[in-house]
Amino acid sequence: EMDLIRHCITQHLAQEFAILCYNGFWFAPEMDLIRHSVDYAQRDVNGVVKMELYKGNIIVQGRESPNTLYHADLASMDIENGGEAFDYNPADAQGFIRINATRLKTYAAVKAMSEEK
Repeated sequence: EMDLIRHCITQHLAQEFAILCYNGFWFAPEMDLIRHSVDYAQRDVNGVVKMELYKGNIIVQGRESPNTLYHADLASMDIENGGEAFDYNPADAQGFIRINATRLKTYAAVKAMSEEK
């Protein structure tokens, strides 16, 4: 499976790919760059996706991969000592959450001050 960051970058490359195709730049060097980048990003992606086609829609029914990045003991908050095999401690996320909340707290404070005026 592909991790989140590689997935986001690949999605961006897909948009650029579509623009280049639309403009007829199939043989341009930037198209080669995108094709090679996507091939590189997909090198570890394997598995099976089961889909259902219904009235022009595609519905994912399931997916499996021998190289899945999902592990229940890492993702679950209910499993005792979850993530221990991955050197992960859920308490580590507290600082991350506080840091990312700083901008939201600042935004709320600035918004409140502007509404008081």
